[in-house]
Amino acid sequence: MSDCDRSKEELIEELASLQQKAVELQATKTALDTLHELLLASITTVKTATGTLIIRTVLQQILKVAIRLTDADESSLFLLDAEGRVSESILARGAVIRDIKQKLVGMVLDKGLAGWVSRNRQVGLVTDTMKDERWLTLPNEPYTVRSALSIPICRGKVLMAVITLMHSHPEHFSPQTAQLMKLCAEQMALIIENAMLYVERHPSAVELSQPVQPKDLNLYQAQEQLSPEDKLSSLGIYIILNDGRFMYTNPGIAAIFGYTFIEFITVESIFEVIVSNYHDLVASHINQCFKASNKYLFCKFKGKCKDGNSIDVQAYGSKTKLSGKPVIVGFISMA
Repeated sequence: MSDCDRSKEELIEELASLQQKAVELQATKTALDTLHELLLASITTVKTATGTLIIRTVLQQILKVAIRLTDADESSLFLLDAEGRVSESILARGAVIRDIKQKLVGMVLDKGLAGWVSRNRQVGLVTDTMKDERWLTLPNEPYTVRSALSIPICRGKVLMAVITLMHSHPEHFSPQTAQLMKLCAEQMALIIENAMLYVERHPSAVELSQPVQPKDLNLYQAQEQLSPEDKLSSLGIYIILNDGRFMYTNPGIAAIFGYTFIEFITVESIFEVIVSNYHDLVASHINQCFKASNKYLFCKFKGKCKDGNSIDVQAYGSKTKLSGKPVIVGFISMA
């Protein structure tokens, strides 16, 4: 049937379908960009901070991204432990006395929107706080809230954190904004989990109260002067499917194996840059990660460069979902 024979209603329906797909693709791109930004920030954080300061810095970075994505006025975040208790919190009102902070957190989780989200594991969208009983106005609140959006940050069935975003005008947050944040929440959970795992494996690390040592100062300053794009390009970031096929690679990973970024587009699978003797080893680690017998990927192997030489590399990653597909997101570096 030609376009001339199709009814106006059919053409309108097809156009609406294409527009919806465009919106979904844009949301997926935004979620992927968010993951890149948070990966970059978290890697920089573990290089310049230690201990529990890493966790708090990562949480602040996540809130910063969430505020930018939604144009929120204020925000708060509760990090939960395995028993569902708040282990770390960032309040919209800033620093307060510990006892008062605990009381405020308890009130919000008992009668507020964050509590509703925590119990129901659902995104909470409040278009007008004056008309929604889930919103709790706290005593001596130093800001005005007329609309709010609260998002559960989950890894599988485990609730890791709850973010609440606020705005002074009603109906500021839309269902589309809620859907975008729900998509980005998967990436935020991955970043939080990685930061917690790093701190767990480095229990003796000292908090960042020490100044940067002189021998590291020039490198640190040089890194700080780079743009986010330049920093990202220096890291070998990848996303792979369960058969090892690349879903995404950045220029950094191409450079590690001696390719230009354009040349590396023809490399379809991670196994193409692994010496054949190590294929079974890497495949085993990938399978274990996807089957949840080990939710993290970490292995060292011999990489195969474009010129045929081999190099020692290590791959780190975590399983997550992107557009509903299970993937491993991580980075490769020289061993």
